[in-house]
Amino acid sequence: MLDLLIKNAEIITMDDAAPIISDGVVGISGGKLEFVSEFLPDSYAGARRVIDARGNIVMPGLINTHTHTAMCVLRGFADDYRLNEWLFEKIFPVEARLTREAVVAGVRLGIAEMLASGTTSYSDMYSNEPASAEVVAETGIKANLSNGVIALSDDFVFENDRAWRELTTLAKNWHGAANGRIRADAAIHAEYTSPPWVWEKEHAIAAEYGLVTHIHLQETEKETEECRQRHGGLSPAEMFLKHGIFDTPVLAAHCVHLSETDMRILAEKHVTAAHCPVSNLKLASGIANIRSMIAHGINVSLGTDGCASNNNHDLFEEIKLAALLSKGTTLDPTAIPAYEALKLATVNGAKAQGRENETGRLKAGFDADLIMLDVHAPHLQPVHSPAALAAYSCRGSDVCLTMVQGKVLYEKGEYKTIDIERAIREVHELAVPLVR
Repeated sequence: MLDLLIKNAEIITMDDAAPIISDGVVGISGGKLEFVSEFLPDSYAGARRVIDARGNIVMPGLINTHTHTAMCVLRGFADDYRLNEWLFEKIFPVEARLTREAVVAGVRLGIAEMLASGTTSYSDMYSNEPASAEVVAETGIKANLSNGVIALSDDFVFENDRAWRELTTLAKNWHGAANGRIRADAAIHAEYTSPPWVWEKEHAIAAEYGLVTHIHLQETEKETEECRQRHGGLSPAEMFLKHGIFDTPVLAAHCVHLSETDMRILAEKHVTAAHCPVSNLKLASGIANIRSMIAHGINVSLGTDGCASNNNHDLFEEIKLAALLSKGTTLDPTAIPAYEALKLATVNGAKAQGRENETGRLKAGFDADLIMLDVHAPHLQPVHSPAALAAYSCRGSDVCLTMVQGKVLYEKGEYKTIDIERAIREVHELAVPLVR
């Protein structure tokens, strides 16, 4: 007997062999997808729960490959600044005041926001990540967790740094924990916030434990040009290549200002570019040329960035904007079609996280990480193309069910693993006073 059967669903599988199944069924057992098909299989012997989708869209959960989850406590705090002023004059000073409890409160609220808007897995770069891992385990979501190393002083001692201590704790105690929902990532904040010898030490840990390395890469023109001035004309991508950082899997956020040489490097070294269109526009950093990246063979995924520069975790907003920016900047309406835009937040995101064999598609044997979109609202009728509707019309607020490994975490406004009133209250009690 199945744990759950979903029937009468418009299914976007994100499996190219059968991308759309109309009026289909999804069977779930033991946290896995037993079948995703047009008809019930002959072996079907009932289910403990049956959900009638009533024509709603069922699709893979979205994967946010670059965020700073706890920064939701800074939502609206520092708007309308350029990146350097925003980061060094506004964000870093406040973050230095945030306690472990404030960060944990932010993580819980951020996860609630993600679950309600269809995100089932995210890649995080922030402080207090072992404590965040406890919240991830408790709430049921998936996460790749990292603390980006920052070494701005000449007397920096790697072994005494909190980011390094957190990484070793994550790698030893949390990598693969919670039935594989939690993964540790190594992290280098950026080329301009640490010297090459620090990158090499971080890379050694990534190689030892088989981790993805999460970095910020060429977010602004200023970042790229100043790196060239410091390093004999080499870009940040060329510097990371020179020091071996790309010899293990890398997830590179932003990638707004890449040259042809940079793109060839990322393609040859199988680096994923995490495109963050809303944040890049809000900070006036520029528009990443993801069409060219894809043409070079680069895996491109999507991220929201933190809520201090977005200001939300709604990946449906990123999907639509990523497609529209590519169309508008190339003057080609076919640049990123709807189905390809959805891939950025599903299939490509899974690959970025090292989860391509477990999630990102609705396929028998994969984890039952899925969401349902209620299409009965006026702005979602009629449904001529489920993929186009999901990419161009849907919002995070249209999500009516979110499931990870077969467990329903959010349904019709109800959080199954989060006391949302407590989560909001703790942000106001523990974090907001420190921000102000």
